[in-house]
Amino acid sequence: MVGTLVMVVVLLGVDLGDEPAPDTLAPTTVTPTTEPVPDTSPAIDYTPTVPPITPAKPTTTTIAPSTIPLDQRIFVASTTGVTTVTGSSSASYAAGTWAIVIALRDGGVVAQRVWPGYGQSGDTAIYRIVDGVETGLIAPADPTNQWVRLHDVIADGGSDKILYSVKNGLGFDAAFEELFLFDVATNASQSLGIIGGWEDGPGRLSIGDNLIVGETYSQIDSAPFIRRRDGSTIDPNTFGLAASYSDCAVCPKNFAIDERGEQLAWVEDDLLVVIAVATGERVAEVNLIAGLGRDIDSLDISGRTVLVSAYDRNTGVLGRPYVYGFDGTSVQLPVIGSATFAR
Repeated sequence: MVGTLVMVVVLLGVDLGDEPAPDTLAPTTVTPTTEPVPDTSPAIDYTPTVPPITPAKPTTTTIAPSTIPLDQRIFVASTTGVTTVTGSSSASYAAGTWAIVIALRDGGVVAQRVWPGYGQSGDTAIYRIVDGVETGLIAPADPTNQWVRLHDVIADGGSDKILYSVKNGLGFDAAFEELFLFDVATNASQSLGIIGGWEDGPGRLSIGDNLIVGETYSQIDSAPFIRRRDGSTIDPNTFGLAASYSDCAVCPKNFAIDERGEQLAWVEDDLLVVIAVATGERVAEVNLIAGLGRDIDSLDISGRTVLVSAYDRNTGVLGRPYVYGFDGTSVQLPVIGSATFAR
C-alpha cells in the first residue's frame, strides 16, 4: 500500500464530529454499471485553527514540527458518497451510500455499501469504482444465506489483492465464516481458512505483508486475532497482549497493521498504542481526546500516522475521522464517515 500519502496540519483536542460505523465460494461477477457517476459536489475547504498560546512571561515559543504529512490522500466512505481529502481540502469521488472504501494503486477504489452481520439485509457485494463507474467484483452466491465483508487491500506479486470474508448459513451447526484473498488482476480467490462460526468471529481485519490482524468475539469475550496467511497463529503475548479479554471496556481493541507488516496499532481506552512487530517494543503512545477510545470503529496506520474513525456518541453515527501523528499532534477531517489512507 504505497501511494501518495496525505495529510494535514497540527490540531490538538478537536471535537468529535457529527456522524456511524460500522465468505469458498466462487466469487460471482455483478453486471457492471457503465454510466459514470458525475462529480458535482463542490470541494470543501477548511482551515484548522490552533488555540492561542499565552506564556506566563515573555519568551520565545517553539512549536515542534508535526509528523502528519501535508500531502497524504485519504478516502472517506459515508451515506453521502466517497470523498477524498488532501491537505486542507476535500472533493467528491463517487456518489451513493458506502460503508467502507479502500484505494487501489490504479487510482480506483474498492467499496462496499453494507458491512454486514449475520442475516443483515442489503447489498453486500464488493465493487470497484474507477472514474465514477461501478463494477461488481465479489458477491455472495446466495444473498439470502451468505454475506460478504470487505476487510483490506494489499499489493502482492505486482497485483492488488482484496482481503474479504464470507459469512455462511444460519444457526449453530450451519454457520461459518471463511477468509479469502481476491486477486484483482486475475479475478481469482484464494481461501485462507475458516475464521468464525455462529457465535464467534472477527471484526474488521487488516493485512500487512504476511500478517493478518484484528479482533475476534465470542459472546462477552474478545481476543486479539494475529495470524499468518498460511493460517498459523501468533501468541498475542509476543506483543504484550493477553490471549483474551472478558467484558473489558478498557482492554486492547481495534487492532490494525500497516501494509509492510512492520507496525501494529491498537487502542487501550483513550491511549493509542503502536508497536514494532519485529521487537514488540512500543514506538508510540498517544493520548486521544477524552472518551474517543470507547467509540472507535476502526484504525488505519500508514507511516507515522494513524487514522481514527469513530462514532458520535450523541447520534450513534460515524463522525469526522481524526489523523494522529506519533508525536501526539492531531487534526480532524472536514467530512464524516469511515476513513482509509491511499496506498
